[in-house]
Amino acid sequence: MGLKLNLGCGEKLLPGYVNCDVLPHVKADRHFDLNRFPYPFAADSVDEIWMDNVLEHLDDVPAVMGEAHRILRPGGRLRIQVPYAKSDWAFQDPTHKHFFTEQTMNYFCEGWPYSYYVPFRYRLIEARLFADANNFRQRLRNLIPFKSVLRYFLFNLYDGVYFELEKLPSPAGAVPPPTP
Repeated sequence: MGLKLNLGCGEKLLPGYVNCDVLPHVKADRHFDLNRFPYPFAADSVDEIWMDNVLEHLDDVPAVMGEAHRILRPGGRLRIQVPYAKSDWAFQDPTHKHFFTEQTMNYFCEGWPYSYYVPFRYRLIEARLFADANNFRQRLRNLIPFKSVLRYFLFNLYDGVYFELEKLPSPAGAVPPPTP
Protein backbone atom coordinates (compact mmCIF):
# COMPACT_ATOMS: atom_id res chain seq x y z
CA MET A 1 0.00 0.00 0.00
CA GLY A 2 1.23 3.48 -0.84
CA LEU A 3 1.22 6.73 1.06
CA LYS A 4 -1.73 7.31 3.41
CA LEU A 5 -2.32 10.61 5.20
CA ASN A 6 -4.25 11.34 8.40
CA LEU A 7 -4.78 15.10 7.99
CA GLY A 8 -5.57 17.05 11.15
CA CYS A 9 -4.80 14.00 13.29
CA GLY A 10 -4.87 15.70 16.69
CA GLU A 11 -4.30 12.94 19.24
CA LYS A 12 -5.76 10.23 16.94
CA LEU A 13 -2.55 8.79 15.52
CA LEU A 14 -3.22 6.03 13.01
CA PRO A 15 -0.68 3.27 12.36
CA GLY A 16 0.33 3.00 8.71
CA TYR A 17 -0.54 6.66 8.06
CA VAL A 18 1.55 9.82 7.98
CA ASN A 19 -0.18 11.68 10.81
CA CYS A 20 -0.28 15.44 10.15
CA ASP A 21 -1.35 18.34 12.36
CA VAL A 22 -0.80 22.08 12.66
CA LEU A 23 -0.11 22.12 16.40
CA PRO A 24 3.58 21.70 17.22
CA HIS A 25 2.84 20.12 20.62
CA VAL A 26 0.79 17.32 19.00
CA LYS A 27 2.90 14.22 18.46
CA ALA A 28 2.47 14.01 14.67
CA ASP A 29 4.77 12.84 11.87
CA ARG A 30 4.41 16.13 9.96
CA HIS A 31 3.36 19.61 11.06
CA PHE A 32 1.79 22.06 8.61
CA ASP A 33 -1.28 24.29 8.28
CA LEU A 34 -4.13 22.78 6.23
CA ASN A 35 -5.28 26.33 5.42
CA ARG A 36 -2.01 27.05 3.58
CA PHE A 37 -1.45 25.69 0.10
CA PRO A 38 0.19 23.74 -1.40
CA TYR A 39 0.50 20.88 1.07
CA PRO A 40 4.02 19.39 1.31
CA PHE A 41 3.23 16.38 -0.89
CA ALA A 42 3.79 15.89 -4.61
CA ALA A 43 0.90 15.77 -7.05
CA ASP A 44 -0.56 12.28 -7.59
CA SER A 45 1.51 10.82 -4.72
CA VAL A 46 -1.08 9.83 -2.08
CA ASP A 47 -3.26 6.71 -2.09
CA GLU A 48 -5.60 7.67 0.75
CA ILE A 49 -6.47 10.72 2.84
CA TRP A 50 -8.39 10.49 6.12
CA MET A 51 -9.89 13.64 7.67
CA ASP A 52 -11.70 12.95 10.95
CA ASN A 53 -13.60 16.00 12.23
CA VAL A 54 -11.22 18.41 10.49
CA LEU A 55 -12.90 19.89 7.42
CA GLU A 56 -15.47 21.85 9.45
CA HIS A 57 -12.61 23.80 11.09
CA LEU A 58 -10.85 24.88 7.89
CA ASP A 59 -11.30 28.18 6.07
CA ASP A 60 -12.05 27.18 2.47
CA VAL A 61 -13.69 23.80 1.83
CA PRO A 62 -13.47 23.96 -2.00
CA ALA A 63 -9.75 24.85 -1.81
CA VAL A 64 -9.05 21.96 0.59
CA MET A 65 -10.99 19.56 -1.66
CA GLY A 66 -8.95 20.81 -4.62
CA GLU A 67 -5.66 20.35 -2.78
CA ALA A 68 -6.67 16.84 -1.73
CA HIS A 69 -7.48 16.13 -5.39
CA ARG A 70 -4.05 17.43 -6.43
CA ILE A 71 -2.08 15.16 -4.10
CA LEU A 72 -4.24 12.03 -4.49
CA ARG A 73 -3.19 9.60 -7.20
CA PRO A 74 -5.85 8.79 -9.83
CA GLY A 75 -8.30 6.43 -8.12
CA GLY A 76 -7.06 7.51 -4.67
CA ARG A 77 -9.58 7.69 -1.84
CA LEU A 78 -10.58 10.65 0.29
CA ARG A 79 -12.38 9.64 3.49
CA ILE A 80 -14.02 12.39 5.54
CA GLN A 81 -15.99 12.39 8.77
CA VAL A 82 -17.73 15.61 9.87
CA PRO A 83 -20.55 16.60 12.23
CA TYR A 84 -24.02 16.43 10.69
CA ALA A 85 -25.50 19.91 10.20
CA LYS A 86 -28.63 18.99 12.18
CA SER A 87 -26.78 17.83 15.29
CA ASP A 88 -25.45 19.24 18.51
CA TRP A 89 -22.00 18.18 17.30
CA ALA A 90 -22.18 20.80 14.56
CA PHE A 91 -23.12 23.72 16.80
CA GLN A 92 -21.47 23.04 20.15
CA ASP A 93 -17.90 23.74 19.02
CA PRO A 94 -17.30 27.48 18.48
CA THR A 95 -14.38 26.72 16.13
CA HIS A 96 -16.64 25.11 13.50
CA LYS A 97 -16.83 27.24 10.35
CA HIS A 98 -18.89 24.98 8.04
CA PHE A 99 -21.86 22.64 8.21
CA PHE A 100 -22.41 19.43 6.24
CA THR A 101 -25.26 17.21 5.14
CA GLU A 102 -25.12 13.96 3.21
CA GLN A 103 -25.44 16.06 0.00
CA THR A 104 -22.54 18.48 0.61
CA MET A 105 -19.83 16.59 -1.29
CA ASN A 106 -22.03 16.30 -4.40
CA TYR A 107 -20.72 19.71 -5.46
CA PHE A 108 -17.34 18.10 -6.12
CA CYS A 109 -18.65 14.99 -7.87
CA GLU A 110 -19.30 13.85 -11.41
CA GLY A 111 -22.81 14.27 -12.71
CA TRP A 112 -23.91 16.93 -10.20
CA PRO A 113 -25.52 19.95 -11.92
CA TYR A 114 -23.56 22.47 -9.82
CA SER A 115 -20.13 20.83 -10.03
CA TYR A 116 -19.03 23.49 -12.52
CA TYR A 117 -17.90 25.59 -9.54
CA VAL A 118 -14.69 23.56 -9.31
CA PRO A 119 -12.31 22.25 -12.02
CA PHE A 120 -11.85 18.80 -10.44
CA ARG A 121 -14.08 15.80 -9.88
CA TYR A 122 -14.54 12.97 -7.45
CA ARG A 123 -16.76 9.92 -7.65
CA LEU A 124 -18.95 9.60 -4.57
CA ILE A 125 -18.47 6.10 -3.18
CA GLU A 126 -20.43 6.61 0.04
CA ALA A 127 -22.28 9.32 1.98
CA ARG A 128 -23.66 7.88 5.20
CA LEU A 129 -25.25 9.46 8.26
CA PHE A 130 -24.29 7.89 11.56
CA ALA A 131 -25.37 8.14 15.17
CA ASP A 132 -23.21 7.54 18.22
CA ALA A 133 -24.24 5.15 20.97
CA ASN A 134 -21.82 6.25 23.70
CA ASN A 135 -24.38 6.97 26.42
CA PHE A 136 -27.91 6.04 27.45
CA ARG A 137 -29.53 9.06 25.76
CA GLN A 138 -27.87 8.26 22.44
CA ARG A 139 -28.76 4.57 22.63
CA LEU A 140 -32.38 5.47 23.42
CA ARG A 141 -32.49 7.98 20.56
CA ASN A 142 -31.18 5.31 18.20
CA LEU A 143 -34.34 3.24 18.83
CA ILE A 144 -36.55 5.89 17.18
CA PRO A 145 -38.20 4.40 14.08
CA PHE A 146 -38.24 6.14 10.67
CA LYS A 147 -35.10 8.16 11.41
CA SER A 148 -34.30 8.49 7.71
CA VAL A 149 -37.58 10.42 7.21
CA LEU A 150 -37.73 12.20 10.57
CA ARG A 151 -34.26 13.72 10.04
CA TYR A 152 -35.93 16.28 7.75
CA PHE A 153 -38.07 17.53 10.65
CA LEU A 154 -36.05 16.83 13.81
CA PHE A 155 -32.54 17.71 14.89
CA ASN A 156 -30.15 15.36 16.69
CA LEU A 157 -31.26 12.07 15.14
CA TYR A 158 -27.80 11.66 13.64
CA ASP A 159 -24.43 12.93 14.84
CA GLY A 160 -22.18 12.86 11.81
CA VAL A 161 -21.68 12.25 8.12
CA TYR A 162 -19.09 9.93 6.63
CA PHE A 163 -17.98 10.46 3.03
CA GLU A 164 -15.78 8.35 0.84
CA LEU A 165 -14.74 9.81 -2.51
CA GLU A 166 -12.53 8.57 -5.32
CA LYS A 167 -10.34 10.95 -7.31
CA LEU A 168 -11.29 11.23 -10.97
CA PRO A 169 -9.04 12.81 -13.60
CA SER A 170 -9.67 16.53 -14.10
CA PRO A 171 -11.91 17.32 -17.09
CA ALA A 172 -10.04 18.16 -20.31
CA GLY A 173 -9.14 21.82 -20.44
CA ALA A 174 -9.87 22.40 -16.75
CA VAL A 175 -7.89 25.18 -15.17
CA PRO A 176 -6.75 24.45 -11.62
CA PRO A 177 -8.08 26.80 -8.94
CA PRO A 178 -5.78 29.64 -7.92
CA THR A 179 -3.73 28.93 -4.82
CA PRO A 180 -5.15 31.12 -2.02
